[in-house]
Order: sequence, then C-alpha cells, then structure tokens
Amino acid sequence: MSSNSKSFLSTSVTTGVNATKRLVSIRWSLPLCVITPLVSGILLTSWLAYRSSQKAVDELVGKISKEVAANIEKQVDSYLTTPSLISAVIEAEVANGNLKVQDTRELAKSLWGLTQSENLTNNLYYGNEAGEFVYSEHHDDVSRIDFVDQDTDFRRIAYQADDVTDLSEQLKVSDYDPRVRPWYKEAAFSKVPIWSQVYIANSRDALTLTRATPIFNQAGQLQGIFGTDVYLFELSNFLKDLSVSPNGKAFIIESSGDLIAISANEKPFMEVDGEKLRLPASNSQNQLVRETVTHLLQNLDDLSQMKDQYSFNFALEGEKQLVHIYHLKDLGIDWIVGVAIPQSDYMEKIRATTRHTLIIGVGITIVASLMALAAALHIIRPINKLNQSADEIKRNRFNPRTLAHVMARPDEFSKLAKLFNDMAIVVMSRQQSLSEQVKLLKTEIDQNGNAGDNRQKLEMLLRHAKQVRKAYKDK
Repeated sequence: MSSNSKSFLSTSVTTGVNATKRLVSIRWSLPLCVITPLVSGILLTSWLAYRSSQKAVDELVGKISKEVAANIEKQVDSYLTTPSLISAVIEAEVANGNLKVQDTRELAKSLWGLTQSENLTNNLYYGNEAGEFVYSEHHDDVSRIDFVDQDTDFRRIAYQADDVTDLSEQLKVSDYDPRVRPWYKEAAFSKVPIWSQVYIANSRDALTLTRATPIFNQAGQLQGIFGTDVYLFELSNFLKDLSVSPNGKAFIIESSGDLIAISANEKPFMEVDGEKLRLPASNSQNQLVRETVTHLLQNLDDLSQMKDQYSFNFALEGEKQLVHIYHLKDLGIDWIVGVAIPQSDYMEKIRATTRHTLIIGVGITIVASLMALAAALHIIRPINKLNQSADEIKRNRFNPRTLAHVMARPDEFSKLAKLFNDMAIVVMSRQQSLSEQVKLLKTEIDQNGNAGDNRQKLEMLLRHAKQVRKAYKDK
C-alpha cells in the first residue's frame, strides 16, 4: 500500500472517530434522546390517526352511497308504480267490458276522462291492428287529443280541446302508424304488459319510457296496445335535488351503457346533424360520471348480468373515488344506478386537522430541541470546568477559583466540585511536600560530597522520589 493511500485511510478513520465522538457527546446525544422519540411519536400518531380517519371516511361514504342508491330505487319504483297500476286496471276494465276498444272515437272519451285526473297519468293512448290510433294528454292545464282513423285519412291530427267533443282547434298533422312504433311491436311480441326500451319522444325533448299493455279478444287474437308514457327528465331533476356530496354525482344508465338520468346539468341525449341520439354514459360531459362508467365497463363485460350491488374505487387526478352501483331489475326494467363520491369531499377537514397537528408537532419539537440543548449545555459547563481543573492539577497550576461557579450551583455538580476541590488541595499539598523532600535529599547529597555508600543510598532515594513524582504526574 502506498504512503498516499495510508495517509488517506488514516485521515478517513480519524474523521470517522471524531464524528462518532461528536455524535455520542452529551451536547448532541441528549437532544437526540429527547427529540427522536418525540418526533417519532408525533409522526406515528398523526399517521395512525390519518389512516384510521381515512378508513372511517371510506365506510361513511359507502354507507352514504348505499342510502342514496336506495333512495333513487324508491323514487324509480314510485315513478313506475302508477303506470303499472293503470296497465292492470285497463286490462281488467277491457276484460269486464267496461272499456270498449272497438270504436276509437268512443274510446277517446274514456281516455280523455282518465287523463284529466292529476292522480293518474297525464297521457294515455291506444293503437290497434287496423292502424287506428287515439291519444289523450293533459299537461300544464292544456288538453290535447289525437286521432288516426278513416276520418283523418289515417294521418295523425292533433287537436287542442277542453272538451273531447270540441275538435275545432287543430294543432298539427303528421304521418303516423302505431303498428311500426317500438312500444307496439315489443308488446305485441311479448304478449304481456312490458316496459319499452327507452327512446327519445317525438312530441317533446325528453327521454321516454312506455308502459305497453296488449289487449286480446276472446279468441286470443291481438286487438291492440294501450300505452302510457313516462318522461324521464323528472328523474334527472330528482337526482339534481339529491344531497350526495359537494362533488359527488348520481346517475342512472341502461345495461347497454346509455345514459338515462344524471345529477349534473347535462341532457341524457345528443344531437348530431339535427338528429337526436342516445348518449353513452362513457361519453358524458361530466368527468366523474364518464370515468366511473368507463371503469365499470372495463370491470364488467355484461352489465345485465351484474349482481344486485357492486362497489369499487379508482383514482381520478390523484384523488380516490368511491363508487357504489345498484342493479334495478325487479321492476321490469334493467337499469343501473350509480353513486360516485370523491374521498376528498370528506377528507379535506381531516387533512387540515392533520396539517395543524404536524405544525403543532413541529413547534413542540423546536421548543423541546432548544430545551434539550439548554439542558445539555447546563450539564456540559460544569464538566468542562472539572476537566479544566484536572488539567491544571496535572500541570501543577490548580486555581481553586476555577470551580467556584460550579460549587455555587444548587445541584449535584456542586457537591462533586467541592469533593474535587478538596481532592485537588490534598494532591497539591502532597506534591509540594514530595517536592520539598526531594530538594532536601539533594541538599544532603551535595553536603556529604562523594561519601561512599551514603552517597549511593541517597542517589537511589532521589531517583526513587523522582520516579514516584513522575508516575503521579502521568496519572
């Protein structure tokens, strides 16, 4: 090994030893012993509190999401119950012969009377196998009745009428064949009362769901289909009024993924080149709803086969989003209710509390550090004085005033300094006495000259005295 390498190794070892000595010095070890457990306790307590709060928030959000989804289910149930009851009543009335379906003009009177009641429905219509059609609607205190029959040349003519017999005010004329409409074909195919697929109504700017009820004669042949429409914009209004969370969103979609209702200010359909089309929820303008449905479709291949409830979470822009999905399939429909709530909606106060705790912890740590440093200096000063006194004794220069300040302290260092001072006085007096004996022996040797055996003995005693003095000084 070269001399430069040895020198570098020696320097490194010396530096490491000095650093270790500084670290174990009371000046640093005492503050570290105070600060380390304090900081560790603050950080550990804050972290455990944050994690437990986070878990509690997740449980709370899950509970809120389930309650919101259950409220939506109840609203949908109540929203669809009346049309279902009307469907059952119409079937019974036709079977009992109380409701005649052979003459659409006479049927119009019955339908007009039913739609005038606010407790039933605001629209009711009937189409038959001959292509005839009658429609009655009462909305915003305005009554309307439509006919498609031989008298209208099988074109749909809409009238505004306060009385079904007064058809003087014509609203519009259009081509219409009830037999080609989806609600008619679906009910004719199923042969039982059904809910149609959701579609965009021609008569108004809204998604529509039809309760279609097929009517058969005694021979079992289809005579026609009764229908009543439910306009789904009211579901969106209900979702907007729901208290989910500051930034949470609720939505309803079909198993196909198309949007039905949303708690945001967004229409559940879109217009392309003047044509109204259904809006896939994965294309929603609302980012939270869009990403939620995208993750849902990625995790489940077929929403129609989804179990009753499903929960998951995902990250959106670094924030955790908690989602609860509820499958509505016991009402004759196949809809999915979703509630998505950002965890930050409930974590913000907890995060603020954690920040305040850490700030207070930093303040306590600084105060504790200063106190520990002051305590270390309070201990080190008397130790330095004792070291200084020991060095003075070694050099035979001890000054009792060096320990005067330490002896005046009210703690244990005062007693130690007094004992050290007494010991120093004894040592210094013995050293002085030994020095005087050595001088006396040397004088005797000089006086006796070269007197044989006595001189040799004296020289031996002198060497021994010097050795004892030197050994004492080395200590």
